[in-house]
Amino acid sequence: MTRHQIDPRLFNDSDVTRHLLAARGTQWMRGNRGDPYALLLRAQEVDAQRLFRAMRGRPELRQSESDVWVTVDHRLGSEILRDPRLTLGDPAARRRRRVFGIDSGTTLKHVLTLDDALLAMDRAEYGRLRDLVSAALGPGVEERRAEAETVFASTLDRLAGAGTFDAMTDLARPAVVAVFAAVAGLPAERTTESAALCADVAPLLDSLLCPPTLDGTRRLVASFDELRALTAKATAGRDGSEEDGAVLALLFTVGVEVAANLVCNAVLALAEHPGEWDLLCSGARSASDVVEETLRHRPPVRLESRIAARDVTLAGQEVGRGAQVVVLVEGANRDPDVFADPDRFDSGRRSGGVHLSLADGSPAGAVGPAVRLLAEAAVSALAAGGRAPVVAGEVVFRMRSPVVRGVARCPVTVG
Repeated sequence: MTRHQIDPRLFNDSDVTRHLLAARGTQWMRGNRGDPYALLLRAQEVDAQRLFRAMRGRPELRQSESDVWVTVDHRLGSEILRDPRLTLGDPAARRRRRVFGIDSGTTLKHVLTLDDALLAMDRAEYGRLRDLVSAALGPGVEERRAEAETVFASTLDRLAGAGTFDAMTDLARPAVVAVFAAVAGLPAERTTESAALCADVAPLLDSLLCPPTLDGTRRLVASFDELRALTAKATAGRDGSEEDGAVLALLFTVGVEVAANLVCNAVLALAEHPGEWDLLCSGARSASDVVEETLRHRPPVRLESRIAARDVTLAGQEVGRGAQVVVLVEGANRDPDVFADPDRFDSGRRSGGVHLSLADGSPAGAVGPAVRLLAEAAVSALAAGGRAPVVAGEVVFRMRSPVVRGVARCPVTVG
């Protein structure tokens, strides 16, 4: 059974359009037949928690109509994400040069591939990059945290006087890019350019599993390549420039979107739970407490996909080599067998399991230290200024964003 993912750089517009439409049509049709995983990939404001509840219990690992093994079980999800036999990339896919088509003998795995050398490394390599990301924040990581808080505080000071502003486009993404630009040593004029490129690259993680539009695909690829060139230039001539370039590339192509959405999700959580805001401001809760509960309750990466590098047995199910296994992180993070009252946002949780967000051995996991630091800096800046967030209009999420559920518009005010 053939599965396709393509590098859109290698195909003309007509072929890429056929590939994207066939992929979207397949997900749509399978969703119409009630396949939960296809419904999630369609990303049409489906009630994900209702789907997760229906998927709980035995068997813990289920094969969807999309020919994908899926789980919402926390214990099994944790095992899958730590299993070295399950990898991010599909080596066989690199040999394929055919676009996806709808027929009875074909099923879809991943949709696009942009840079396997960056987005489909092995677990050990991502673990090493995670250490390098921590090192890139500087030996005085608390100094970097203070710098990040200053960036968020100054941005909030400017925005507070304007009344309503957008938590994503006015606060989260610009502030995150500014901090990463400082880490990279980019001049001011390149920082503004980087912010625009990062906005175009926002659908990156989603595009691996859910087809964007042709225009979105072309903008994504062009901006991704520009960011790769920019980060390579920023590290040229340094010792270990290749490693430094990979770190910066991950920060700008993956880290910006994950961190910015985590900031927005934390802002929304505090706005929707004023009791949590009061606990934060009183010192009964820390910024870290709020961020970790946001990662559990409202993760910025909602699902993780893996490929079986060889035949494996998972939860009693025989999973063949090349099969896709997906952990629905958002569902596993609310597993009632692990978390008491799992749908409640409670930054004071001190018992139960550890959430599965920003899993080790993944691009998002590699940038995890920076993502956490920036989100904590944003929450600290809000609390230090007594700036209680209030949602001031409809929050809109990006279309075709099943992985990140990216925030497109988030109007807020702050006290």
